[in-house]
Amino acid sequence: MKEKLDFYESIRREYPEVITKDQFYRIAHISKATALFLLQSGKVPCKDSGKKTRRYKIRTDDVILYLIDREINPAKYRAPDCWYRERSGHYKSRVTYRNELSEMDEKTEEAFRSYISGQLDGYGDLLTVAEASEFIGYCDTSFHRWCAEKRIKAFSISGRYLIPKLCFVDFLVSPYSYGITRKTWKHLLLIRTFLDSMDGGKSEKCSQN
Repeated sequence: MKEKLDFYESIRREYPEVITKDQFYRIAHISKATALFLLQSGKVPCKDSGKKTRRYKIRTDDVILYLIDREINPAKYRAPDCWYRERSGHYKSRVTYRNELSEMDEKTEEAFRSYISGQLDGYGDLLTVAEASEFIGYCDTSFHRWCAEKRIKAFSISGRYLIPKLCFVDFLVSPYSYGITRKTWKHLLLIRTFLDSMDGGKSEKCSQN
């Protein structure tokens, strides 16, 4: 997972927010025609300005999510015979893995909990908001809101939240976390890598709900 994480981080560093179609097909190692299909079909979310140049703008996180999901669902991104139908606007459907997570049995959920704990081995027993953000990719504002709403159990010391590692894991295996509709690419990579480890990488589906 570390090698992939480093690769995705390098994309974020080079393209902090937005990627063009030409940059997209080079990053993904696909043809221009395939890139056009993915954007026009909405399989990779984008904003279509309708202009002749620099027409498509793709969020960097959406490119990373595509690269993550393509590994286990390659058939999902193959163009059919007739794919030249025009689409415009921002396609809103996103990969969340909500169904896979909510349908886990008790044994699988415990395995997920152990997997996350293993990924957190390099952190101390108490995580700062910055450390939690670094690990899972959500902004500090989100963590402050979740702590204030008690969705994450944390200590507030002089206005600074400290999150026990066990409570952070509890949050990541909670129904609330499963239901987040705009998961970060780090969160999705964590989930997908775990699901891969459970089924040997043979999973053929992903959740779009």
